[in-house]
Amino acid sequence: MKQDWTDTTVVVTGGGGGMGQAAAKRFAEAGATTFVLGRTVESLEETAALSRKIVPLACDVTDADSIADAMKVIDTPDLLIHTAGINTADRFVVHEDPSKIAGEETWKSVMEINVLGVVNMINAVSGPMAKSGGGKIVVVTSTAGHGFDSFAGVPYTASKWAVHGLLFTARSQLIAHNIVLSEYAPGEANTPLVAKRPVQPEQEHREAMIQSEDCGDALFFIANQPHSVSMLQLPKYQPFGGMPPQISAPWLEGLDIGPK
Repeated sequence: MKQDWTDTTVVVTGGGGGMGQAAAKRFAEAGATTFVLGRTVESLEETAALSRKIVPLACDVTDADSIADAMKVIDTPDLLIHTAGINTADRFVVHEDPSKIAGEETWKSVMEINVLGVVNMINAVSGPMAKSGGGKIVVVTSTAGHGFDSFAGVPYTASKWAVHGLLFTARSQLIAHNIVLSEYAPGEANTPLVAKRPVQPEQEHREAMIQSEDCGDALFFIANQPHSVSMLQLPKYQPFGGMPPQISAPWLEGLDIGPK
């Protein structure tokens, strides 16, 4: 497995924190010039401070012009790690509390960032990669895109199913140009998205989740494989999804999923 990324260029979206930050640190330590992308340079300062090999670059993955400007600086990446994504607190299609019903703006923003953001970045890097002889792309999805997950919410789950289908179909098209496309689908992870939950988990719950550093290690492993990889990673439990093992969790009542 490749460990030395010296003289390579890696792009990490969502690089301001969480798994994006962890992945950027991992590749920078392996010698790669690592561009971290986020909506503002200020949001990337903490990540950039981790290594002189990490270069912060303002880029909105939903904006084609913003991406084009970033690509002028990046030129030809060897690897794209796409972690950018959002969730919102309004996650229901029906609920006795109207504030918890996902409205039009939530649907638009979740689908635009979580789905079209992936499309935009793949489009941006695949041309230069193909011209240079190939490359690798690893996109973060979620176990919410592989099975029933009541807690992640309807818009988020729909977006991750869409991306999973996109990657499954695009894989063969990209490999024809020697671009290896992989998918990383973690379960519950202790990333900044947790702050968007309508009910915050206790510290004990957070500690049992997949940690950002675990995600960074997984992304590094996937990118180092010569072949396309589809990886599901689950924590020691998966209480909110339909995947076993299902265990008793005292905080589930606080999620307010059912009528009172």
